[in-house]
Amino acid sequence: MRLVVLMLCVAVAGGCVQMAKVGPGDVVIRDRMSAKLESPWNRYESPHAGRAEIWTIDGLSLDRVDFYAGIAQGETLVEPKAGQDKALPRFRAKMEPQEIVEMVDASIALDGSVFRLDRLAPSRFADGDGFRFEFVHVRKVDELTLRGIGYGTVRDDRLYLVLFRAPRLYYFARNVAQFEEVARSVRIVR
Repeated sequence: MRLVVLMLCVAVAGGCVQMAKVGPGDVVIRDRMSAKLESPWNRYESPHAGRAEIWTIDGLSLDRVDFYAGIAQGETLVEPKAGQDKALPRFRAKMEPQEIVEMVDASIALDGSVFRLDRLAPSRFADGDGFRFEFVHVRKVDELTLRGIGYGTVRDDRLYLVLFRAPRLYYFARNVAQFEEVARSVRIVR
């Protein structure tokens, strides 16, 4: 009986979320992007991460960076859960930055959370032309207000996007400089 309980515990633990340390140094993201880290981050390792590679410094509820490395024509940012009938916008290579931000909005709002764009402007990203945007995200689950920054670019008909979110009262100010360093270091791997 003890063996059965032990085996069950091991099986359940195997499906749990795990964190793995990444950095410092150069880190490859989904074989399509790289970033140079000055300090270590934690990479969220779970089959539920979907199309994004997710990193955090202090924990996913306190700060997170989502890397979308090479979203192809016709793909969505997130995979809809079973039973969700809301159609998500699909990436098109000719999308304008505003339309890409609307994809982010639709993905964040999928669970009933609120997204508000505060600023969108051209910016250098991944050694080329791109865009930067600032936003507010109010999580439905706990009504916590997060501030966020995103950088994006389209290269070779693929979308490369990095999003940072953290509670506005403490963790955003604490970790935004580290995120900006990471965003400045992002390169597209060919």
